[in-house]
Parts: sequence; C-alpha cells; structure tokens
Amino acid sequence: MGVLNSGVVYALWDYSAALGDELSFCEGEPVTILRRQPPEELDWWWGSLYGREGYVPRNYFGLFPRVRPQRKKV
Repeated sequence: MGVLNSGVVYALWDYSAALGDELSFCEGEPVTILRRQPPEELDWWWGSLYGREGYVPRNYFGLFPRVRPQRKKV
C-alpha cells in the first residue's frame, strides 16, 4: 500500500493533525504517499493532499474508499 496506484491511498476515517508537521484529512479523501522512510518508521508516512504535505498515520488508509452499507428505507 502506498506504492500502487501512483501512491494514492484513501482515508478510511477522519484525522485531525495533533502536531504542526501532520496532515489533517477526512474519510474518503485521496492522499498521495510521497515517502515511506526511514525503514524503521512503521507507523507514519509523508503524504500530500490538496497541495499540503505532512505526516499521516498509515493505519488510517486503504487501497479503496470505505464503503458504508446502505440504509433500508422504511
């Protein structure tokens, strides 16, 4: 993940940046992963969204947008 599809991954949940070097994003937004290094860093990637860059927690992403079940109409 973060290598295929030109590095584009999709946010599965919203995330609000806690520090100045982190990137906030909303569920479903496509984030481009620019760097997955150093190798010992397993929890954070460097990504880009709408011209902004910052660290993102890698466990918030998937290869496809999150699909929510449809509600039945009553």
